[in-house]
Amino acid sequence: MENKKISQHLENTLKHLYINPLEKCNLACKICYTKKTKFVLSKEAILDFVDRYQKVQKLESITFCGGEVFLLADFVELINELTAKNIFIQIISNGTIDRLAEIKEPNMVNLIISLDGLKDYHDQNRGIGNFAKSTDLLKKAIVLGFHTEIFSIVTKENLEQIPQFEEALATICGKKMEITYHPRKPRTYLKAHPISNILGTVKGFEFLSSQEINGLMKTKQTFPPQNLGCYQISLMSNGQVYGCCEGITPLGSITTDSEELINNLKNRLAIWDHKNYNNKCLGCVEKDFVCGLTDNLKIKKYENNS
Repeated sequence: MENKKISQHLENTLKHLYINPLEKCNLACKICYTKKTKFVLSKEAILDFVDRYQKVQKLESITFCGGEVFLLADFVELINELTAKNIFIQIISNGTIDRLAEIKEPNMVNLIISLDGLKDYHDQNRGIGNFAKSTDLLKKAIVLGFHTEIFSIVTKENLEQIPQFEEALATICGKKMEITYHPRKPRTYLKAHPISNILGTVKGFEFLSSQEINGLMKTKQTFPPQNLGCYQISLMSNGQVYGCCEGITPLGSITTDSEELINNLKNRLAIWDHKNYNNKCLGCVEKDFVCGLTDNLKIKKYENNS
């Protein structure tokens, strides 16, 4: 690959896996955009996939996300087996199911709790009482020695509350929290994605404008980042493997040779680099840029002609 920035970023990215073992959740958030399919990856299937990947690529960390991963009966057992292999684990959770005491190596786990703003706003989306549950679990995690972060979805209604939100969390947790802000998925994404395409409630949770998205991405840590580069080998609950956690075109499946998955990812990035001509951009593996931010970041559309 000619672009050194992309190739260097990819080298680090390949040391990380994203695994979504299920879509089932214990909450019914008003702005959730994913279908709650019945697919579930077994612990054995995940361990086999990880072991095969490690044979061809150095692996340092894995991010788990759902659905709600703590609903899996053997999830904590899986985490304990992986940390015993010296793999650092990140867990994205709504923070309402407390199984922290079962995790043997909290210092090998980064717990990322979804909090969408101040108490009233958060509970309006996720259900009454859930802000308290999630922040209580967050405080407990800090005491137990877990690494902790916050993942927060941003709409028009909570955008201006971000300073108060950050202050409130610092008071609750006793320290300044690292927060990644995620603009509510644009309609362009919801229309393009075959699974993550539920509109959800709009009143009270309005989509950000292009100007607001750009402002957020320039001033805060966001997902996706301003310069993209959020691609990663992503195993989903249906056994398909994508080049990002919200991709639409598989690189292969859970049984595909790991080296082939990696080569397919590299080929996608080479196409992106050739067609999009953005020196700052760290690349994307979906040629149609399905996260829906093409216009916001002024990324040129992929063209089929050479």
